[in-house]
Amino acid sequence: MTIQKPKVVEQWQKKNKYGRPGESIKAKKVIIHYTGQADTPGKNTVSYFNNVVANGHKVNGKYVYASAHYVIDLDGTIYQLIPTNEKAYASNEANSYAVSIEVATTGKDNHYTDATYKAMVHLCAWLCEYKKLDCKKDILTHTDIVGRNYKECPKYMVVNPKKMEQFKLDAYNLKAGKIKTSDIKNCTNGKGEVTKVPDASTTNPSKEDTWKNGDYNCKVKTTANVNLREGRGTDFKIIKTIPKGTVLTIGYVNNNWGSTWDFGKCGYLSCKYVEKA
Repeated sequence: MTIQKPKVVEQWQKKNKYGRPGESIKAKKVIIHYTGQADTPGKNTVSYFNNVVANGHKVNGKYVYASAHYVIDLDGTIYQLIPTNEKAYASNEANSYAVSIEVATTGKDNHYTDATYKAMVHLCAWLCEYKKLDCKKDILTHTDIVGRNYKECPKYMVVNPKKMEQFKLDAYNLKAGKIKTSDIKNCTNGKGEVTKVPDASTTNPSKEDTWKNGDYNCKVKTTANVNLREGRGTDFKIIKTIPKGTVLTIGYVNNNWGSTWDFGKCGYLSCKYVEKA
């Protein structure tokens, strides 16, 4: 996988008939929701699902059936409540084939904080890679499923559909390795910011420009001390530093980053610092 899984705080909901029935699903879509009340911490939604609904909660004499796989907070914290191969009660019949994400919002227009937006893009891009989905086609709003006459959810994205398209494009570009998480700009904050794909023509040419995407499976030698990382990019955690002159086997190359299993686990290194042995 080319995208490192975002940090997730596990707050598993107990199995219960109101929110986590334990039924298996095969995810074909990712559906974005909003928590419904701006500037309310996402952790409140987690508590509501796990400690209120899951124990049996009535409104107007009827039990509430509600939950989500993930909740993203105002500070960008991602909580996971239900495994992605289990059903959550977040929509309609889509519950049987969708991963649901509830997202906290801010302001009168229910837009996203910078931290929240970045977490949304990262999580959705990773989910699409993990589940083999298309970011442009398989990330949907709740309204896409139930219709606008029933519910505008998430409010900001439904009212501003071009922002939803930009969001899906950001997830697509992150999944494709065209941008890094540090490149992501929040298009919903009213500042007119849009994530831009770096122009390769502005970078200094180097040996890495001679590498093409594909499955190499060949021996290479490091031309300098090079960091082995957990993902393709300098924003990923360093596993170890490989000394100059080390011979190793490089596997799949994507955007000038190659994979290797030569050090006990899969790691990634920049092809700028290797040459074919």
